[in-house]
Amino acid sequence: MAKPRHGKASMARPRMASFGPKTLLFALPLALPVVMLQSSIQHLLPVRLQTYFSSSHLQTSEQAQATPSNQSLLEACYTHTYTTEIVSLDPLVIYINNFTSAAEAEELINIGEPDFAPSFISRAHTGANVRVSGRTSSSAPLPQDHPLVTCILSRARAFLGGSMLPDEPFATPQLVKYRPGEKYDLHTDFWPTHQVLKDGKGKGKLMNRPISFFVFLRDTCTGGETYFPLVEVDGGVVGDGKWEGRMAVGPVGGGGGGGDDDDGGVGEGRKRKGVRFTPITGNAVFWVNLDGEGRGDQRLVHAGLEVKSGEKVGMNIWARRFYGEVDDW
Repeated sequence: MAKPRHGKASMARPRMASFGPKTLLFALPLALPVVMLQSSIQHLLPVRLQTYFSSSHLQTSEQAQATPSNQSLLEACYTHTYTTEIVSLDPLVIYINNFTSAAEAEELINIGEPDFAPSFISRAHTGANVRVSGRTSSSAPLPQDHPLVTCILSRARAFLGGSMLPDEPFATPQLVKYRPGEKYDLHTDFWPTHQVLKDGKGKGKLMNRPISFFVFLRDTCTGGETYFPLVEVDGGVVGDGKWEGRMAVGPVGGGGGGGDDDDGGVGEGRKRKGVRFTPITGNAVFWVNLDGEGRGDQRLVHAGLEVKSGEKVGMNIWARRFYGEVDDW
């Protein structure tokens, strides 16, 4: 039997792993996210790296998301409320007060700001995008998968209720910016003939825009009204002054506002033709472009009147409806 050795027991010291330069080179990228998120271990790094991580050169994921489009804004987005007022039943035009909050409006502009480019129109039949002298604004698409954009589109879908089927999509929302002298002459949002949405496999779907929302996101301008020259409203509705500052009726060029612009002819039962909506941040106009058979209503022709000073930014939201397929496109 082996005798135990006397004296102090020798404790085996743990060997520290030695890392060569190549090992550190590969390990450092894996460690960086941990270091950035765990400030408590930053002191273990060399002094130069400590200084780098504690400086403004790097942002944690929380800092990167500390924008107006944060969680609180999204939570407020899904509980946001608005009110509506019918402008015309035939054709159907509805005014929406506070469709977006001021914070939502500004953040939507921020999302699209890098992508503004000269506006174009899509030609009927060919679908070609062309620039025309009658549209001088700038436009920017909004990504539908952005959380705030998704919320706004959910709001628009809820507004439509059962009139928009679950499998019917929205087109890409579009921001439009108008500066002094810029405008969009009379046009319709629908195409006179359905457009073909190609599937890349020799087939296509016939498509059009059954409804439109136009949302005012920035109103720091004079001029820039959205004008429907053929929409009629009852004189008794606009003669009580409740639309003052939001809507005026009568042809462009008439004086005054609040619904009594040209001949003073307001009164119950008397129709007035021509409606102009003043840009007010967060408010929106909704209208129905097509009937149940997919035919366009020419009474919904409208224009973005020239901005006199300042800047107007709006947002187009269009639903898409499909009317069959075509082969060999």
